[in-house]
Amino acid sequence: MRKFILNVLTVITWIYQVLCVLSAVIFVLAGGFTIFALSQPEAVTEASKVMSDEFGVQLGGNTWLGLMLGLFCFFIAGVVAQFFVCRYARLIIKNIKQEIYFAMKNLQLLKKLLISVAVYTALTVIFYIGIYSNYATLTKIAKTSSVDMLYPTSIVNSLFFLAILYVVYLVFKYGMKVQEDADSII
Repeated sequence: MRKFILNVLTVITWIYQVLCVLSAVIFVLAGGFTIFALSQPEAVTEASKVMSDEFGVQLGGNTWLGLMLGLFCFFIAGVVAQFFVCRYARLIIKNIKQEIYFAMKNLQLLKKLLISVAVYTALTVIFYIGIYSNYATLTKIAKTSSVDMLYPTSIVNSLFFLAILYVVYLVFKYGMKVQEDADSII
């Protein structure tokens, strides 16, 4: 049963990594298209008119471009962080399948995994701070969106996962010391 679960987790991480790559490609293509579209004065005028009429939001041409570039950078950084989270998790699973538990490479992989999750969590926190700093403007948009702006569960989940991962890292670090002591006695 253990081997089956580890194989399922490996497949899930592979699938998620492929989805991350596809998402990055789509974000880059959409970002390029958006930047091209926003470089056209007529498109900026039309987008500003729609946002003004529908949501009461007034944005100029340079503001649109900066906003879109910032959002695309955050999304790409988030996708890259998720890709590395899956990669390091998959490598740890591979070592566990080979019955390599308290080894230095697992500790290094856990540390890299912890850093990747911390980067993703920091990006999520910065994203929500950006949303709440523009809360008055975004309130009208949020009413028509399914985004939960009052209780950002992704931040809570990320912080919880980060805390659990840190505890696992500490357990592995302590396990490494115990393993070294046991090996030196034998």
